[in-house]
Amino acid sequence: MSRDSGRPGGTYLAGWLFADLLLVIVLVVLGSEMPAADPHPDPEPTATATATATADPSRSPSPTRSDTSRPGGLDPVTVSIGIRLDPDALIAGRPSETAELTRQVTQEIKRYEGRTAAFVMVFGTVRTSSGGSVDTGCSDEYATAVARQLPQAAPRFFPPYSEKIIRGYHDSGSAIASGTARIELFFLLS
Repeated sequence: MSRDSGRPGGTYLAGWLFADLLLVIVLVVLGSEMPAADPHPDPEPTATATATATADPSRSPSPTRSDTSRPGGLDPVTVSIGIRLDPDALIAGRPSETAELTRQVTQEIKRYEGRTAAFVMVFGTVRTSSGGSVDTGCSDEYATAVARQLPQAAPRFFPPYSEKIIRGYHDSGSAIASGTARIELFFLLS
């Protein structure tokens, strides 16, 4: 007599458990994204009540429909700015190259006065001296060095440095010059 009594194996059950847990997580995330409805909405004032109503200073005004019609989040339209530096000097932390980064970034963000970046992606390109191919390791290091310096370059514009908010990547485009850093800016919806 075999041990298989028609019951599914552990791997089979683990797959279903994983699928069920994934479904629960998706439902929780989707449920948390919905704006909460006011359980006690204020009744619409009538014409006679409006004429005699007085403002109650202890009561905060309820939001209007236009205030709540648009959910918050990142603006899907990104803005890209570019700078060119000496990657080796910036990675080494030379003050002259850090000052140049600050100068170039300050110049590029002037047109976005009054806005604050919520999420930033930096794409760095560093080419090897022989053949001109992209050195992905050095490009990542360069992009990360730029990303770390952005909050010091413009503290009112960039969020504090965190790899979750400002992140560096390499860019291996064939037409991009060595030492170029492309900075993608994501703003909050306003």
